[in-house]
Amino acid sequence: MVIEIAETTVIVPRLVRILTDCRLSMREQGIYQWDEIYPDPQGIYNDVREKALFIAREGDLCVGSVCLDRNAPDEYRSVPWTCTAGTVLVVHRLCVDPEWQGKGVARALMNFAEQLARSEGYTCIHLDAYSGNARAIDLYERRGYRRRGHVYFPRRSLPFVCFELRVEGER
Repeated sequence: MVIEIAETTVIVPRLVRILTDCRLSMREQGIYQWDEIYPDPQGIYNDVREKALFIAREGDLCVGSVCLDRNAPDEYRSVPWTCTAGTVLVVHRLCVDPEWQGKGVARALMNFAEQLARSEGYTCIHLDAYSGNARAIDLYERRGYRRRGHVYFPRRSLPFVCFELRVEGER
């Protein structure tokens, strides 16, 4: 499996399909993390243009993606983060094609994010996971991420758990 930056917006229709399939799959499991409004195609185009979107590829097929940047949602201001100095990498919208889930794609994307953070000199990683998505929460906790609080996003009935991983000094 190869993880690479999404260099062109040609990939956006495939990613929209993956996000739609993920949303439908989560709904079938009673997880209402994403809806028809978010994530949206324009946001994906913006991520590609900002060189913040990374894709997991198996051969010629894109099977997952993650956005990595420094842009924390405003809601994060209320979280009691322990990592307050240095530069923070923020993980957004990790998704894996439902047909590829359980095959190590999310793990590979997170390995990439953590290695990127270390090699680029970030102090820590921040992210959030929908509290109704036990599988996502388990993924981050198994990787050593620590809960730091929770936030609410519009149109969601449950909070999102905020996680932090210190990567400073691990180069």
